[in-house]
Amino acid sequence: MNVLIAKNKEECSAWKGVSVVFDLLCGSTTACALLEKGKSDILLFPDVEGAEKFAREHTDFEVFSEWKMSVPFQHDSPFLAGKSSAKKPGLLVSGASLAAFACHNSSVVFLGGFCNFFKLAKELSRIGQDVLLIPTSLFTSPDDVEDVLCAEAMKDYLQGIGLPERAVSEIGNTLRLNEYIEQGSKTAAKDAALAFKINCLDSVPQISFSSQQTFAAIHQAGTPAPDNWIIQTARMAEAGVSTTSYTPGEATQLMANVSLGQLGDEPFASVPVPNPAKKETGKTESKLTGFLKGVSSSVQGKATEFHEKISSAEMQEKAQEAKSKIKGFFSNIVRSVKEEKEELEQAFFRKNQSSAQAAEPAPVTDDPLDNILKKTADEKPSEESLPQAESAVKETPAPQETVAPAPASVKLAEETAAPVKEAPATAKADSFGGKKNKKAIVLFSGGLDSTTCLYWAMSQGYECEALTVSYGQRHDREVLAAQMIARNLGVKHHLITLNLPWLATSSLVDKNQTIPDVAVEDIPKNGVPSTYVPGRNLMFLSIAGSLLDSVGAEAIVAGPNAIDFSGYPDCTPAFFKAAADALNRGTVTGVNEGIEVLAPLMRLSKAEIVKMAAQLKVPFELTWSCYAGGQKPCGRCDSCKLRAKGFEEAGVRDTALD
Repeated sequence: MNVLIAKNKEECSAWKGVSVVFDLLCGSTTACALLEKGKSDILLFPDVEGAEKFAREHTDFEVFSEWKMSVPFQHDSPFLAGKSSAKKPGLLVSGASLAAFACHNSSVVFLGGFCNFFKLAKELSRIGQDVLLIPTSLFTSPDDVEDVLCAEAMKDYLQGIGLPERAVSEIGNTLRLNEYIEQGSKTAAKDAALAFKINCLDSVPQISFSSQQTFAAIHQAGTPAPDNWIIQTARMAEAGVSTTSYTPGEATQLMANVSLGQLGDEPFASVPVPNPAKKETGKTESKLTGFLKGVSSSVQGKATEFHEKISSAEMQEKAQEAKSKIKGFFSNIVRSVKEEKEELEQAFFRKNQSSAQAAEPAPVTDDPLDNILKKTADEKPSEESLPQAESAVKETPAPQETVAPAPASVKLAEETAAPVKEAPATAKADSFGGKKNKKAIVLFSGGLDSTTCLYWAMSQGYECEALTVSYGQRHDREVLAAQMIARNLGVKHHLITLNLPWLATSSLVDKNQTIPDVAVEDIPKNGVPSTYVPGRNLMFLSIAGSLLDSVGAEAIVAGPNAIDFSGYPDCTPAFFKAAADALNRGTVTGVNEGIEVLAPLMRLSKAEIVKMAAQLKVPFELTWSCYAGGQKPCGRCDSCKLRAKGFEEAGVRDTALD
């Protein structure tokens, strides 16, 4: 799944994948508030004129507008939307309207912000298509920096390298927000408080356009658009009826718009009209008079029949509306039952985990993002924790690689690379230059996590090149494992050797030091262990960025994990976010096209990583995670204990121990 941020309006119009419009302080949050209020009919208009015309003819609608209108309206305010009547339909016109209607070619259009951040991320993961994130500031004012920052936060979160709290903190310090509160409407402060409260609203507004795109319906993602507006509008369009002013009871207006030929099967439109310039005989005039009387009588009969059909249509429409409401009611019940079932399954899973899983939370560190991550790791469902990883497992067939070791003389590239299905050309390729193949540099140690990342990247359609760095480790088992796995997959493998004497401060390098033997539940509590290699991931990412710039790749895939890990400071979302920013500023590819730094395992537990690896058919017996050398894993180091914990909780056998 590619995640891109729109740079101009043309990209929005050309996009054919999933689009998400961010309009934090107004439109997106207002739409969420209207859905939360329980309104069954919410319409979105792209312009004030069309909204005013509709509002004059449908006075029961509550109107919310970012701009002044000549009809009664309220300010486009999330706070006021939350105070509106649940019984009255709603109408919204705002900057989000402009952005949403520019995305009419998209497969799906959502409205998003911080108020529904995690809920939206989960929905995007469920769909699994390429995503274009659109700041409304492209269509309104470039000063609306909050829309851009929210889009960037969503991209980072979907790629596993960031959390929204930092973006909210950054926005809170901007002059723009202070000006909005001081110079905005009376509800500006309350609107801002709602807009920046992360995931406070459990709604994802989806946009469904009317057949002629004069307006759109806003409804909950995953539920059908309201039949009484969208389907009815489509039928009217087929009949040649104006879609902006029609209601079922307006039979007179309907009669004015429908030609005689549409009243029945007889070809009334072809009735000859007498020419008064010609002199006809009395007999001809008599026949003509009789004929016209017949036509008149037939028209009256058809009109009466048509009025009866209109009346019947009204009843049918009311029945259809009731049917839709009942269907929606039961859909909500089914959805609630499913969600409750998922929650119970999660609770049951946690309850039956080993006592090690129920250890006390890790101590607070200096990095606020890491503190948030530690605090919320057990609160968020696993499917929300890493949306992209979930979609990777569900949507892409796992490659059927040869898992048994093969002699070096056997050339397996053609045999093993073929089953890995190349992803079809994405919407990104269609809309941004026609690039058909994606290439990624995978940081690859030969361990469980990095091997899972390599298999995941290939399942996502990336053409992968593996990068392994030998930095003087006390053994070469993981390097040998990396070479074997890369050869079996037919992946190009780069092995880089570094000779940096100061790395001997790490017990992973200095054989004279003892590798710590700590109980698994105490691993995150003992601070940074002696196995930490100074600046290791910083060096690895720098080398990967250089290689990427040279071979024309567009992504770097790494396997850090911030849930079950040893406490290394260069394995946090904050570090990888900063590194991604540096790579995008310090490389030609980053400056011209942008580099994606993907960390698909960042928010997964070790058990979830094992399950994901099993679904991807990762050959566990070829991977090596142990810090010590030898023929078999030691079972005492942090890496061995965390790996064993993951396999035990996942209920999967670790074939590396056979």
